[in-house]
Amino acid sequence: MASTRKQKLESVLHREIAICVQQELRDPRLGFLTILRVELTPDLATVKAYWSVLGDAKARSLAVHALTAARGYVQSHYAKVLHTRTLPILVWEYAEDEERRRGISELIGKARATDTDAGARPEPAVTAVLPPALSKELPKNPLPKAP
Repeated sequence: MASTRKQKLESVLHREIAICVQQELRDPRLGFLTILRVELTPDLATVKAYWSVLGDAKARSLAVHALTAARGYVQSHYAKVLHTRTLPILVWEYAEDEERRRGISELIGKARATDTDAGARPEPAVTAVLPPALSKELPKNPLPKAP
C-alpha cells in the first residue's frame, strides 16, 4: 500500500505536470495530449508521467519529440511547488493501455454493426432460459426503453 505522503506528492505532480503541458507549453507538436496518471518510485527519485495523444503514430512521434524537449521546463515548473529535499526526475511514458482500449472499442463497434439489429438495441439478443416459476415473476424486458 502506498504511503499517504507518496499519494499526496503524486497528486501534486499530476496536477502541476498536466497544467504545465496543457496551458504553458505552446508546442504545436503536442496536439491533443493528455496526462493520464503519474507514478513516483518508492524512493521518490523518479516520476513517470503516463500520457496519451489523440491521433495516429505520426502524432505520437511528434508528441514524443515535443515532450522530450520540454522535460527540463516541466521539471522546473513543478520544482516551484514541490517541497522535497530532492527533485524527482521526470520520465515520459506512453500509456499503451489507451491504445488497447481504443482497439477493443473498435472491435465492439464492429461486432454491434454485424448484429441482426445493426446495434440498435443495447440489450442482448438471446435471453436466458428460466424455470417457469421464475419467469412469471420477472418482467419480460427489465431494461428501460431508449428514448
